[in-house]
Amino acid sequence: MYLVTGEDATYGQVKPRRNLDPIGGGIGAWELAARIDQLLVDRDVYNYGFASSSTSALEAFEWTLGVNWYLNPNVKMQFDYAHTGFSYGAANGHDRPDESVLLGELQLQF
Repeated sequence: MYLVTGEDATYGQVKPRRNLDPIGGGIGAWELAARIDQLLVDRDVYNYGFASSSTSALEAFEWTLGVNWYLNPNVKMQFDYAHTGFSYGAANGHDRPDESVLLGELQLQF
């Protein structure tokens, strides 16, 4: 993640240099985010009956891009796009179709 408006990166609460103030020119803090992750499942999940090879994939690879907007230290808006590809395990030798999602979140912290 990268704060494009110059605030200090932190695992805690992001404090904008200038809170959102349309009249006074404050734009809050803007942060860009990216993430990749992968899930690998052992084939024994099929052998022991924990999953069905007709519906469950053995591998999933996801990438996500996001923008976070901190209006002030207590209000954050988050927008993400995530895409997941699946491999190995769908019926008839075909991979499960990829999935994409747009997510939005409003977070209030007091």
